[in-house]
Amino acid sequence: MNAPSVLFYVKLIQLTVYKFLSGVFRHPLFAPFVIYTLFFFPDSGSVQNLFTSVSESVLPFSALDELFQMFVFYIPALALVFYFLFQYTPDLPLKKSRRFTSYTDIFVSRLKFTACTVICSFGLLLIGGSTIIAENFLTKTWNFPHFVPAVEAPDGIFAVSVMAVTCVIAAYLEESFFRVLLYSRLLMTGLQRLPAILTSSLLFAICHAWQGFWGMSGAFLSGIFLAFLFEQRKSLNLIALSHALYNIVVYLLPC
Repeated sequence: MNAPSVLFYVKLIQLTVYKFLSGVFRHPLFAPFVIYTLFFFPDSGSVQNLFTSVSESVLPFSALDELFQMFVFYIPALALVFYFLFQYTPDLPLKKSRRFTSYTDIFVSRLKFTACTVICSFGLLLIGGSTIIAENFLTKTWNFPHFVPAVEAPDGIFAVSVMAVTCVIAAYLEESFFRVLLYSRLLMTGLQRLPAILTSSLLFAICHAWQGFWGMSGAFLSGIFLAFLFEQRKSLNLIALSHALYNIVVYLLPC
């Protein structure tokens, strides 16, 4: 084989690799795959929690650990998700802000939004409560192991404030990724709405594997509820604040 022939095949290989990588990078699911692999999948923890009873009944709350997680994990991940949301996602399914003509309209709108947020968080509490009831029933009736440990309530104003801020940021991260970015990218691939909702909810449940089987079950059902809510209202603020309020209430409930 002479030198021009070798050069031709080298060029052909380079062009093929370039086209392949360009296609991968431009694929709608490339960014969600990278973000999920870097930030969410490691949070699934030990998969053995799905099948093994936990050793500790109550886990301590640490404000310093929460702050570390907030600045090292939640904020960088949220910035990356928002970058791909507003730069590389055409026709983003978000509700446009309304123009108000008076302070009365603003007050009524905020009041409706607050009431809707509380109602939605109550729905999440019903899902979580149903999961706990099912777990307790199966644990006592069929001797199933207890999977999900309780978390100690934060003590003091500083700890409660850190917990609340962390819950809000974490909720915005999870909702902006699973219910907006991932969901919209799944639709861009040609997937129908129901399979897209179930897929995003399943991936949301997998990253809660550290909570065990019942934690994953509750996350899956909550993901479906929030996805349908977002599909109806097209409001990231609504689902994120509902999620955050639910997490705050769970933290503050006695163990």
